Amino acid sequence: MLTKDLLRYKIRNRQIYPQFIEPTDRQLLTIAEQLIAIFEKSPNTPRATLLEASKQIIDSTPGIPVVKRGLEKLLLDRTEFDTAPNETLIAFRQRLFMETSRLLSEEQFQDYTDYRHRVSQITPDESQPEIAATGEGELASKLYADLPSCQPVLTFRTLSGEHLLHRYNAAQVQGLLLHCNTLTLRLADAMTAELRQLFKYLRFNQLLSTIRKEEELYRITVDGPLNLFYKTKRYGMNLANFFMAVLHQPKWKLTAEVRFRNRQPSQLSLDESCGIQPISQQFLAYIPEDIQLFQTMLRNKTDDWQIRPGSQFLPLAGDFYCFPDYQLIHKSGVETAIELFHPWHQGHLIARLNTLAEQTDASLILGVSRELEKKPQIADALAASAYFSEFGFTFRDVPTMRALLPILNSLV
Repeated sequence: MLTKDLLRYKIRNRQIYPQFIEPTDRQLLTIAEQLIAIFEKSPNTPRATLLEASKQIIDSTPGIPVVKRGLEKLLLDRTEFDTAPNETLIAFRQRLFMETSRLLSEEQFQDYTDYRHRVSQITPDESQPEIAATGEGELASKLYADLPSCQPVLTFRTLSGEHLLHRYNAAQVQGLLLHCNTLTLRLADAMTAELRQLFKYLRFNQLLSTIRKEEELYRITVDGPLNLFYKTKRYGMNLANFFMAVLHQPKWKLTAEVRFRNRQPSQLSLDESCGIQPISQQFLAYIPEDIQLFQTMLRNKTDDWQIRPGSQFLPLAGDFYCFPDYQLIHKSGVETAIELFHPWHQGHLIARLNTLAEQTDASLILGVSRELEKKPQIADALAASAYFSEFGFTFRDVPTMRALLPILNSLV
């Protein structure tokens, strides 16, 4: 993901235009390939050494520096560093500081050189042979060997130069979406595998959305992180990741209201003609861990119901649609679905309760986070909802069978 200082855009007449690069530009491709080659050789190399080699490429090649730094940032996102705490080094540091404190309080030194020499004689205990130091220079280099600049590279997920340039363009859009109030998508009314996967991705990222049918299109309105007051950074990252799934759609149009601090809001408008190619895989067969856990819990309690990830739209009153988190099928053929509302789903939960107020069948079971339930407005809305009292439950982190099974049993 690109940070704000690496985003390139222009604003004209309240319209924001990302400054995309040309993925077939030979000069940029050469620079991208040189940077990738540096990162491919980086395993077991300290972070500082990797960054220095990368900086040499950035400083010595033609082109816009901020673009090259953006490419470097994206490569760093694909690099795994060894960030595990070095307990042995931490223990030695503590021993060293205690000994130096004792030396300063109990000993006399001729000068600073004498003091440094005495400190260098402090040795690790027998359980720390790998950090034994034999001189001042070696002690200095090992003392803070766990600083971020010294962390070694574990792995790097490589890619092609052209792929990296497309990734850069996608990251420009993702960076803007981190600062948006709302995002609206218009998609063709064709229930393809790609479209179902898009809505699965929407639910898996726990994004707030309203789905309506408009003639031959689905209109999806997604709240942006600036509309929330709860874990906005995490939600913004989820929204930015969701854009990667949009790129797999054959025909789409995206509009988003983007607002940076102390600036008027601007509108971002993009469609499939923007030229950004899909840069992630479609995980059509992927089942998230929470669903696998839910499936296991259900199997352990009953063989009468089968659960699977939501994969179909559920029509609701007023031309609204729901894409549920889970679908359940009883051995008798009875079907129902579950829609979960997390702590940042306040407005959408109230809207859903209003939509279901006149509904009497249990085509949709509602699960509400207990943290969301703590809000007085939500608590009052749940208490007043006859639908929720019959077909709703609360959960802490994930739904439990204790809360769900009584509702399921009442349906058959």
